[in-house]
Amino acid sequence: MNTLPGSFIAVGNIPDATTAYHDEPLSLLFGMCNGAMQFNNRVFLYGDRLIRVNLNWIRDYILTMKGFRYTEKDLTSFPDLLLEKQHKKGFFYEIIAPVTDMHSGRPWRENGVLHQISSPECCYYEPGLKFGLCRLELEADIEYLMVEGAFMIWQATGDDDWLRRNLPRLEKGVHYIMSDPLRWDRSHGLAKRPRTLDTWDFLDSKRSQTDRAIHPDDPMGIFHGDNTGLYNAKLLMAKMYRFFGDESSAIRHEEEAAALRERIMKFLWNGDFFRHFLPLDPVDYGVDEERQMSLSNAYALNRNILDLNQKRRVIAAYRAMRKPGGGDLDDFCNLEPPYPMFHGMKAGFYVNGALAPFVAGELALGAFESGEEAYGVDILKRMGRKISRDGKVAFLYDRNGNDIGGGPRCWCGAELMHAECAGLAGVVDNGKLFENVTLSPRFLAAGETRAHVRLEYAASGAAVEYDWSFDPEKKRIGFHLLSRHNFCTVRMLLPEESSSPVCRIETKEIPTKIETVSRSRYLVVENFPSGSECVIDLE
Repeated sequence: MNTLPGSFIAVGNIPDATTAYHDEPLSLLFGMCNGAMQFNNRVFLYGDRLIRVNLNWIRDYILTMKGFRYTEKDLTSFPDLLLEKQHKKGFFYEIIAPVTDMHSGRPWRENGVLHQISSPECCYYEPGLKFGLCRLELEADIEYLMVEGAFMIWQATGDDDWLRRNLPRLEKGVHYIMSDPLRWDRSHGLAKRPRTLDTWDFLDSKRSQTDRAIHPDDPMGIFHGDNTGLYNAKLLMAKMYRFFGDESSAIRHEEEAAALRERIMKFLWNGDFFRHFLPLDPVDYGVDEERQMSLSNAYALNRNILDLNQKRRVIAAYRAMRKPGGGDLDDFCNLEPPYPMFHGMKAGFYVNGALAPFVAGELALGAFESGEEAYGVDILKRMGRKISRDGKVAFLYDRNGNDIGGGPRCWCGAELMHAECAGLAGVVDNGKLFENVTLSPRFLAAGETRAHVRLEYAASGAAVEYDWSFDPEKKRIGFHLLSRHNFCTVRMLLPEESSSPVCRIETKEIPTKIETVSRSRYLVVENFPSGSECVIDLE
């Protein structure tokens, strides 16, 4: 079998080779998502440093890294700048912007009034440079995102020295969020922020148009996404410490994470999903916020905080948004029900109830991992058809499916690519450089009979590659692992009607076990030998 370089996911079902064919989009999806990421890719000249951004907010950059780690060789120029410039308190700046842009943190005067987008200590700029760094003070998620980003960089580069050098910075950042009175609510033991829309960066006030500092009269609250993200970050910290043999630090983070989870579930879980906000300073916005479902519930599906039953309840809540006669993308709503009005935005506009492809991506991945494989495929195909017909992925859509923009397309493309790679193709790196991988091909749920997957970390060249096939007449699944790994677990999704599957490598039957995820069944082969080819007879 010939091989090709780079990263791709190829499927056998391509009814029409033209780019105008939209009904079976899986063969186009990886490339369309990559195009969305490239749209926001650029390089800044920060003094004598070249800084590649995608986009120039570290939040967007890290979320987009879920995809561009498979295509970009430089993952560190932007994170390195922010890690090196970490504030002495422990927080990180999040934005690099030209000094002519208010997001640089530079003060500006308008109609005789002096403005600055954040507090002075959250703004950093060096004399003679045309760029500034800024932290929007009201946001409480940057530190956990830096942990996620560092973990992905280490996975893709395998650079142990880089990680060892930055672990103390990550530790300091996590400690800042969990100790600074501006960030931590001691009565609940949870991170707090002023009242925003989910993870967004503005309040329901005119002042917040140009001022994102925290003020004494800002209504404060506890937002679930800050805390589920922090929980997952502490698990990642434990994993990284354990790699370096620091078991005591690993255990400390795991114990603190467990205690944090107890508080999150006690105060924020309503039985079906995480409530939007727990107000510390109550304000009546005209909606029952305990039953208001915001976009970070889709992210919570993939933050290791929910058990299977809880995940399925969140997924059910999203599925319920798609009512008969409604829009094709209604289950990707970023806030339901929306506020009647927030920061001058009517219900259904922007992050006050519009439809978001990044929600679709995280929801699809959660579905693939929760025994809802067919729903995961359905999400990818619906978004794939939309992108193919429009010629692009939009950041947000209205309820009629119209592009309303408002943010980076790269984030959307990356989340959909992530769902395709980790969900549909089922590629999960358990450590770094694909040395220990779990492969869960789910192309059967897509009605495919052939697929070839190759995912390469462009920064290091480490790769996963396999070929999968299904013969419905012979009732046989074929699998060929072409890449080399220290340890590989294969979890093969089985047809519903299969009773006693048998796996053979070179005619020799090998030990397997059956794993059940809700109604789905997986045949599991541990320590699958690299370079080997197997057949699974389903009867």
